[in-house]
Amino acid sequence: MKKTYTIHLSGTVFHIEDDAYEVLQKYLISLKNYFGDNDEGKEILADIEFRIAEIFTAKLSDDKKVITLEWVNETVETMGTPENFTEEDDNEQPFGEKTKRKRRLYRDPEEQILGGVCGGLAAYFNMDPVVIRLIGVVLFFITSGLALFVYLILWIVVPKAVNAAQRLEMRGEEVTVKNIEKFIKEEVDSVKESYKKFRKSGFFSKNKA
Repeated sequence: MKKTYTIHLSGTVFHIEDDAYEVLQKYLISLKNYFGDNDEGKEILADIEFRIAEIFTAKLSDDKKVITLEWVNETVETMGTPENFTEEDDNEQPFGEKTKRKRRLYRDPEEQILGGVCGGLAAYFNMDPVVIRLIGVVLFFITSGLALFVYLILWIVVPKAVNAAQRLEMRGEEVTVKNIEKFIKEEVDSVKESYKKFRKSGFFSKNKA
């Protein structure tokens, strides 16, 4: 019988075989060295660990309660390694063009007016959030307010996409290390661009004066 360890991964406790633990540790260390210790790198690594924890949780059952080397190797192959990132970059399509997996329904905090339900439905059906909201308003009047009750139920039941892995799933993108990195870098660049525009605006100049 193999020796096992108890580990914490993204807030979840797992039992893992010793050889699987060694491979997982080396993998996480290689990712940490690749992305660095800055805030962006830590955010990317946290989302990767969250996704790995999701994969392991899905594999566990009453008969299989310990993470095996086979599971770790499969996860590493699915997520990708720093060694093959450069090769992927050479042959990769622009980010957002590939939709290889089924979309998952989440509430979208980036398209949120109340609970993000309409934004999540728009992402799930690949539609404009405005169209979904208009449909919701029409249904509210047609159903004499029943649509509002349904909306509240979805608000409670549907989880919010709080990290890059979940937002990729919401968009139907493969949750790999490379896609998580790209998603977060795009968000960071978007925030920087918005800040630059704000600094150049008259409002910023008036408040500074």
